[in-house]
Parts: sequence; structure tokens; C-alpha cells
Amino acid sequence: MSNNKLILSKNISTGIAILLIVIMAMLLFQTEDKLQISLLLLTASLAIIRPFPFRQWTVIDISLGLITVYDMASCLYADCSVPAIRSALLSIFCLTAYFVLRKLFNTERPTRIIQQGNFLPIAAALLLAVCSFFIFRQSVLNVGFQDTYHFRFLFRPLGYITNVWAEVLLILLGWVCLVRKYSGIFIFLTVLAILFSFSRGAYIALGVYMIIWLLFVKPKQEKIRLLAVSVVAIILTGVFFPNEMRTTLQMNRTASQQQSTEGRINATQAAWDTFREHPLLGCGNGNYTFAVDRTLNQDSTLPYTSYAPNILVQLLIEKGIIGALLYLLLVVAVCRTILKRRKQPESYMIGCLFLALAVKEMTQATLLYSPFALFMVYVMLAFLQKEKVSVEEENRQTVSAYTIPGIVACCYLGWLAFVFLQDQNKSYQQQSVAAWEKGQFAEAIRLMEQTGEQTPNLINRGLLYMQYYRETANPKFQQTAEEVLQKARQQQPEDIQIRYLQARLYIDNRELGKARQIAEELATNYPKNSLYLSALSDILYRQREKEAALQPLVNAIRYTPRLLTGKRIRDLQQNDPVFYHSLQQHLSALTPSPADSPTDYARLGYIARWCGNQSVAEEYLRKAVEDLPNLATPWHLLGDDNKYRLLLFGAFQKDLLSTELPEEKEMSDDFLFKMAYQPKFANWYGGELLIVSAL
Repeated sequence: MSNNKLILSKNISTGIAILLIVIMAMLLFQTEDKLQISLLLLTASLAIIRPFPFRQWTVIDISLGLITVYDMASCLYADCSVPAIRSALLSIFCLTAYFVLRKLFNTERPTRIIQQGNFLPIAAALLLAVCSFFIFRQSVLNVGFQDTYHFRFLFRPLGYITNVWAEVLLILLGWVCLVRKYSGIFIFLTVLAILFSFSRGAYIALGVYMIIWLLFVKPKQEKIRLLAVSVVAIILTGVFFPNEMRTTLQMNRTASQQQSTEGRINATQAAWDTFREHPLLGCGNGNYTFAVDRTLNQDSTLPYTSYAPNILVQLLIEKGIIGALLYLLLVVAVCRTILKRRKQPESYMIGCLFLALAVKEMTQATLLYSPFALFMVYVMLAFLQKEKVSVEEENRQTVSAYTIPGIVACCYLGWLAFVFLQDQNKSYQQQSVAAWEKGQFAEAIRLMEQTGEQTPNLINRGLLYMQYYRETANPKFQQTAEEVLQKARQQQPEDIQIRYLQARLYIDNRELGKARQIAEELATNYPKNSLYLSALSDILYRQREKEAALQPLVNAIRYTPRLLTGKRIRDLQQNDPVFYHSLQQHLSALTPSPADSPTDYARLGYIARWCGNQSVAEEYLRKAVEDLPNLATPWHLLGDDNKYRLLLFGAFQKDLLSTELPEEKEMSDDFLFKMAYQPKFANWYGGELLIVSAL
């Protein structure tokens, strides 16, 4: 009987080990698991094998448990609940996998299965990444560029952007080095892929990893293997890609590197200003971009990014002092465990990885937003503490054996309810849009009103009412739109885009006094936001203050030159040639300053070309692409459409050089609003800005 039980236990542990390999592969390849079936299976696995009793919890166990509890509490006070809920679920998922692994790593067979079984998905990922890099490189060279450094954003192996992929590779390097057996080729491919990322942060982190490895890891054979394999990869990269490697190692030579460095410094300062407003609890998980939107993401000349400049900033902004202290407790516990187990080579190997990750996270914080990377950190923490447990202790029933799986199961049911509500609202919105497109306006309104009273639903509902008011001129719908947008603003006063929508509604209703008050406030607070400047100019023009309306319009065009393609400019040319000529004169007089960046030169070149100053335009555009060759529109204006196609369609477009170019979309205020707000809306509210024609 005991033998049958032992066989059954081995079969169960083997099955769970295979499940973890599958989950790891799914995360690595970013396979969607909307209903979180993997979490459900992990919960069942945890209930079967039973977690360690509370009395045996280590400081690392306690730290991770407290972090997860804090992440769950964050859902209650976060400025935007959707990203906080998603972060909490990821935290619960990783913690559940961690407790499962804590038990599995205490026996040899499951440990060996997990270690060696992961080689298959890792090998597939590395081979796909390395092979696709050469396809990407060939596409870049075929259109006439000399190297690939400035076009790394076009290379997205397995769907990862460069900085996230570099972090994934660092973790894979740490894992294959930890496994050791048959890992030489994997180390080579991983180091090669890291070098091919040409990421400054990845290069620094890799250097730190190798230095610490050579200083502390034993035996000597392990030092020699990593060093020898890495040196071969470095030499090959330097021989075949000298320009890219030299540019990366120079760290701050190119315009793009300087802009990136300056952007991270500015982001750190903006984040510090924001942190002082919510120092204790923070703004909630996943709320970094929302928290810094006012101070950082209201400049039309700067790109939008959802990543914090470093992990310290992210922790302080999202989790506050309390959350940051929990992570500090975890760091201290990990260091203590490594020192305590210093006679085990694996401890220093894992320590090398964690230190390299910390360095990488100080160049850009991506760990907490990367499910695979965070999952593997929990795997490493479980592996760090593996130890044999007595059979009597294994079989002892404890409260934690069912308490933890029960709590996770309840959280899972809560997630299903959340997904159901999200899908239901999305379905109503899509049906509403479909009805609107068929001209069934009343039905579209009815369907949209079925959505909940959450902020994103109110915004989309307000947009639909605004459009219906335009169609019917019925003041009832103007009043309803005003009420809905006001309610949305009360729920989310920090979302200043709602304030802009209120201004647009007042413009539609010809309440120009109210609209002007809002537009002046926005344009004063955010003087480089083309959307607010354009709205202010429109209001002043309608109030017949044409002289006052001119400068805001000039500034709006300077920051977003594609506004020149809009209907408003054509109407001015036809209906008000005096104002149009004055606008043209002011735009022609724009000149660069010594501090202007390549993107500033590109914008000035676009404007000069529209004004008819061809020689000046070409001079500005040439300077822009000379310093920053990944700017798309300047190549098109200079007549090099092959390079424009690459930047427009990507490096993996079939028949790239013969692909027909699309017509340039008219840049109206409506389209500009969509471009600026859609990525924020999706990040903050987890939905889509469905009704954009309502502006």
C-alpha cells in the first residue's frame, strides 16, 4: 500500500513538474490565458501537494506573502483599479507557483524534470530570436541603412520590446547557468542574443553578471566555461556587427542615447514630485503612467512610455514607502539566505543573477510588468531555498494546507467575475458602435447605456452623446453628455483628458466662455500640448480674437506639424486668406535653436516644406535623419520611400520594397486626441476608446 502511495506521489509530482514547464513556456512565448486556467491548475496542484506549514515559513516566504497581500490591498485604493487588479492577479499567480515549487524542489526527480525540461522552450525561443535577428538585419541593410542600432525598436522577438527582451535573456542566462548540465550551447546563444539586443542596460548588467560570477562562483570550471563561451560570443558580435557594438559601448554618444538618458532623468524628477503627493501608500499597482501623466506625458514633442525610469521610482510611486519597505525586507532576506548557504554554488549563481537584474532595473523598470520575468524570479527564489523535508513532516496535516489554496481559489473566482464584467461592457460598446454605423442611433444609445458606471464606460458614453448631439442638435443630449463627463471627472479628477472633452462639448454648444476658461487653463499648464493649444486657438478665432488665436495655432503646429493637413487649415485658406497668410508667415519665420533635437529639426523641416521653402526644408530634414535615422516622415519627404516603408511597416513585412504606401491620414483634432489618449486609456482603464468621431 505504501509503495502504491509512493508511486502515486511520484506520478503527481512529475505531472505538476510538467505543468510548470508548460506554464513557463506559455509565459515565455506570451500565450494569452484570459481565464487564467494555469492559475486554476496551480491552485489544484498546491492543494494536492500541500504548502509548507506556517511555522516553517522562511523570511523570504513571509516577505513574498506580505507583498502579495499588499498588492491585493492596492486594488482598493489605486487611482485606476484595472491595472491594480491585473498586477494583484500576477502577484497571486507567481506566489502560488512559488509555493508549489518550494515543495517540488525538495525532491530530486521533479527538480531534474523542471531544469532539463525547460531546455526545449528556451532553445526554441533563442533560435527563433537569433534567426529572426538576421532577417531583421537584412531588411534594414536592404533599404540602404548602414547598421541596425537605431532600428532596434523594429526587432521584437516573441513580441517583446528591446528592454523587456534583454531582461528576459538575462533571466534565461541565469537559469541555464544554474542548470549547468548540457548548458554550454545555451549560454552561448543567450549571451549572443543579449549582445544582439544592443541595449546599454543589458550590456552593463551582463558585465556585472560576469564580474560577480568570476569573483564568487565556484568551482573554477564554471568560471572558465562562462568566460570562454561569453568571450566567443563577444568576439563574433564585435567582428560581424562592429558599428552597433561600438555605438552601444559608447553609451551616450548618439542623439537617441542622449535623448533616452535625458528622458529618464526628467522622468525621475517628475516621479519624485508625484511621490511627495502620495508618500505612504503610493498611487496603486500599475498606476505609474497615470500618476505622472500631468508632469510627464502632456508634451506633444515627447514619446509616450509606460515604463518607469528605474525600479526605485516605480516602487515609490506605485507602492509608496510601505510597499518599498516590504521589498527591502525581501532583499535583506535574500542576501541573508545567500550568505547562509554560501557553501552551495547555486546560491552565488542566483545572487549573480539578482544583482544583474537589479542593475538592469535601474536603467528601466520592466520586471513587474513582465509576467515571464517575474515568474522566473519566483522560481529562482524557490530554488534558492530547496532542502529535503522528512516524510513525517510531508504527511502532517496543517491549516496552511488548505487555507492558502482556498484563498487563491476565492481570488480566482473574483478574477472571473472581473473578466465577465469587462467582457460584458466591451460587448455592449461594440454592439453600440455597430448600431451607430447602421444609422440606428437610438439603439446605439440604448446599448451604450447598458454599460456600468465605471470611468471608461462614462467616457465612451459621453463621447456617444456628444456625437448624437452633433447629429440632432437636441439640447437634451448635450446636457446628458455634460452630466456624464462631469461624473467621469468626479470619479477620476486626475485624468485631464476628460477636462479637454468638456471643453470640446462647450465648443459644440457654442458656450465659448466656458470652453475658453478650460482651454486657457490647459494651455497654460501644459504649454507644449498641441491638442490644448489647437483648442484654445479655435475658441479665440470663433470669438473673433484672431490676433490672439494666431500664436497658439502656430505653437500647436510647431509641436505637431501634421495639423497642417487638417480641414481647419484648408478652410482658413478658402475662407480667411488674410489669417491664413499671416499663419504662413509666422510658420516660415520659425528657426531652430541651438538646443533643438533631431525631432525638432524634423518638425521644422515639415513646416518649411509646407511653406514652400524647399531648400530650408531639405537642410532641416537631412540634419534630422543624419542624427536620428529612425525618423520615418523625413525620409518620405526626402523621397526615400524604401526607408520610409521599413519604418512604417516593419522589418518583417513581406515584399517590403514593393508594398504600396497608404495615403497620409488627415490630422484633425479628433485624430490627434485619439493618438494621444488611446494608449493611456488602454493602460489606465483596460479598454478601448471606441467612439472617437464624437469630438
